[in-house]
Amino acid sequence: MDLIKKGQRLTLFFQKDSNMVEMSCTVEEVYEDRLVLNLPQYFMRYIEFMQTGKKLTAKVFSKLGTIDFNALVITSPLEEIFSIEMDQNAMKLTPGKNIPVIQAIESIDIIKETGVIKLKTFEISTDHLKFYSDEPFTKDETFDCNLILPDDYGIIKFKAAVSEIDPVFDNEYTIRYLNMTEDDRQTLLYYMYMYGSTTD
Repeated sequence: MDLIKKGQRLTLFFQKDSNMVEMSCTVEEVYEDRLVLNLPQYFMRYIEFMQTGKKLTAKVFSKLGTIDFNALVITSPLEEIFSIEMDQNAMKLTPGKNIPVIQAIESIDIIKETGVIKLKTFEISTDHLKFYSDEPFTKDETFDCNLILPDDYGIIKFKAAVSEIDPVFDNEYTIRYLNMTEDDRQTLLYYMYMYGSTTD
């Protein structure tokens, strides 16, 4: 996923004595398996922690939120470049305060005892989604859902509750997520980020 880009701010964390040290860097280049970083002028005071094979924690700040991951130093700053490994499958994305909302039409299957209702969403966020339905729902009604994302993003499964019925258009409903696995939540965040990036 294209979450980390050249020019983004990144902070490295490592333990020095009994203190946790932060060092702000800039992403110089992004490769499939590594990041090349532009270090601040004072980096030499922490050179012992940036030798090849040392473990670091990295935090990247994106428009969607904060991306955290653990990494190994691949090349030290005493060489021509300083690079750390990047395992895109091991990253954790935490959304920022401004949780994005996207206007999209994705399929959602609502699973009730009477059967499966196939609908379309018209708004998706990380804490709720909205859909149209001629089938009536009641406030606080709960059910299982499958949100079917396009391309290869997959299917997100969760339990939901009706949180709002539009007072004017009674076929417009808002549901909130009651539970969702961390993997599915990360998939949803990545999808929303990529959707927003391609429609800006």
